[in-house]
Amino acid sequence: MGPMNARRLESRSFLLGAGSALVLFVLLLVFAAAMLTSRGVSIQLDSEDLALLIREQVESQAKAALPRMIAGAKAEIPRIVQEQMQDQLSDRMEIAGFVFTMPAELLHQLERNLQKNVENATGRILDGIDTETLAAQFAQDAYRMVRQTLQEELHGQKFMVFLFDRIPVPVHVIVH
Repeated sequence: MGPMNARRLESRSFLLGAGSALVLFVLLLVFAAAMLTSRGVSIQLDSEDLALLIREQVESQAKAALPRMIAGAKAEIPRIVQEQMQDQLSDRMEIAGFVFTMPAELLHQLERNLQKNVENATGRILDGIDTETLAAQFAQDAYRMVRQTLQEELHGQKFMVFLFDRIPVPVHVIVH
């Protein structure tokens, strides 16, 4: 064999090897795509991590928002009490069958005192709310709801995802 024949043989061998490798690669890709579309993919979610993350966020938000909400409610107390108590007291009193009419100034003073007492009592109730504990309770409730919802709603579900908008791949969700 001459040098020209050896070179032709080398290039033919290279092309044959490269072509075989390409065909093998395409066959492997087709096989992988067939397996993927028939069996699908399983995704495992750790509900603990997700629930803890959400619990932290809820607690942080609640700790910031609850004092503002309580302050807003306290600011509304006088208006609400005044609306609810309007025309609740009568200037007429009946004692042992005798009817007395209270002077307007006395009635007005009684209404003001009663309204102030209700406002103060309501304000003390709102001041007594432990926002830290309440925020922790909200966060714990959110934690339980996330864990429960993931288990009940997502665990074992099967979704179809389309690769390249054409190849359907079933995705199985497993929640731990």
